[in-house]
Amino acid sequence: MKLLVTRPEHDPTTRYISCWAGVIINLAKCKGFRVLDLHRGKANRKEFEGRMKKLHPELIFLNGHGNDKSIAGHDNETLVGLEDNHQVLSGKVTYALACSAGKLLGPAIVKEEAIFIGYSDKFIFMHDFKYMSKPLQDPKAKPFMEASNQVMISLLKGHEPQEASRRSKEKFKEHYKLLSSEADSDSSQMAQFLWWNMRHQVCLGNDGKNN
Repeated sequence: MKLLVTRPEHDPTTRYISCWAGVIINLAKCKGFRVLDLHRGKANRKEFEGRMKKLHPELIFLNGHGNDKSIAGHDNETLVGLEDNHQVLSGKVTYALACSAGKLLGPAIVKEEAIFIGYSDKFIFMHDFKYMSKPLQDPKAKPFMEASNQVMISLLKGHEPQEASRRSKEKFKEHYKLLSSEADSDSSQMAQFLWWNMRHQVCLGNDGKNN
């Protein structure tokens, strides 16, 4: 099987999610997947559409900024847009770590006999700028990224999309419980954001309904 991953890296947010997506790439290779890694400048529309049409990856992992109608690549170039080219994800299983793409874009994609996992509102995470050169070691970012990555980890292990989303939500909940028991304000805020992400993660199937 083939996995296509987009990893723009042009600001602090995309730097973090790009590095954490690298964890998924390593796991995919260990599982025998052929990985198509569109990293930094390669996360552009021409490269994305070209790989999709020529190599037909079955599993898609999109990382980048988003809104309810689009998901962006490097330097915020639109990779997938509603009523533009969203049909490019027809028949695929897609996980989008992008704000709000599950609100309008996701339901449109699943009408193309696809499955879409994403977020119906903003995806929020905290980080410490001291770790900008080593995001994988950032203790503030770790709970958010571990819970988010659980979707792809589960898919790579062969779980159905609905189960992958469920496991991710359980991981968000697990970290929420740990942090909400702490007394400091940072932990309290992190817990609130983890709960927010969990509540707004959606798994949309062929019927266009959240599972």
